[in-house]
Amino acid sequence: MYEYVGNIHLHTEYSDGSGSVDRVVEAAARAGLDFIVITDHNTLRAKEEEGYHKGVLVLVGMELNYRCNHYLVLNVSEPVPSNDKDPQAIIDEVRNKGGIGFIAHPVEKGSPFYEKGLTYPWTQWDANGFTGIEIWNRLSQWRDGLQSVGKAAYLTVVNPHAALVGPYQEVLSRWDELLRQGMVVAIGGSDCHGVNLKLGPVKLGIDDYYLAFRSVNTHILSHRPLVGKLETDAMVVYDCLVKGSCFIAYDFFLPSRGFLFWAQDRHQTALMGQSIACKPELSLYARTAFPARVDVIRDGAVCWRSYGRYHSFKVDMSGVYRVEVWHELRGRFRPWIYSNPIFVVPQD
Repeated sequence: MYEYVGNIHLHTEYSDGSGSVDRVVEAAARAGLDFIVITDHNTLRAKEEEGYHKGVLVLVGMELNYRCNHYLVLNVSEPVPSNDKDPQAIIDEVRNKGGIGFIAHPVEKGSPFYEKGLTYPWTQWDANGFTGIEIWNRLSQWRDGLQSVGKAAYLTVVNPHAALVGPYQEVLSRWDELLRQGMVVAIGGSDCHGVNLKLGPVKLGIDDYYLAFRSVNTHILSHRPLVGKLETDAMVVYDCLVKGSCFIAYDFFLPSRGFLFWAQDRHQTALMGQSIACKPELSLYARTAFPARVDVIRDGAVCWRSYGRYHSFKVDMSGVYRVEVWHELRGRFRPWIYSNPIFVVPQD
């Protein structure tokens, strides 16, 4: 398997970001990313700059809608119009164009210090046909932590990571509910804009591209390598995202490269996004680059926990299985990795 690390959901000066594509690429290369997906609001203007820059594969999609129901659209060649009131129409049009789409920052709490508490939640949960959901949005959650002047100063100047507490439980619960109906792929995004926060007369840099690109990333696992050609490699990235052959990781404190989650019996193996029959000899396995706590989640509930680098779990019933990984930092466990699911189905 070939593993590639990317940052999905970011903005440039073509919409409401502060950085040029060149500036964004420089930060991505410095952070060691293999690919990025630019998703400026309601525009594909950066499309002309798709391709490899400084060794980074630059892909361009767009983020649709204004006050609610934001939707990340990838793999389209022409703009899709926004429709706040009827996101199903957007989902259907994207699919008709051969594109893929992800619900963006579905739950936001807001902050009185950022756009006067304005949030952009997903409200149409009866929609269907979307590829997946952004379960962890860095900027959204960081902003949600700004609930007082003191907290804002702390999260801005001292420790921005303190706000990043992992995907909200409301989002994980919603995702687990959706997974009972079929595959819904989870991704993570930085939502980076490279903007400043104004606290009185002082402007503070809060959303640096380089810092964001070292935080919430999406890793893809592919049977095919990237070969340095835009069209070929774009399809590798999109194919992994569609299949759910990917995981989300907070890469700042420990690199997560090398993580793997799989199911195996005597005759076959299933990776993230795949299904496998529940047989007596079936086990789940996880591997982490550093010792960590691994929680196995079955149908939304923790069913097993272990600590170390190599983990195995005997499967005794069908269900939707995924893992959450926590690493230790200063005596506490921090959220680190969130896998996509493996479906264990009843044996025929």
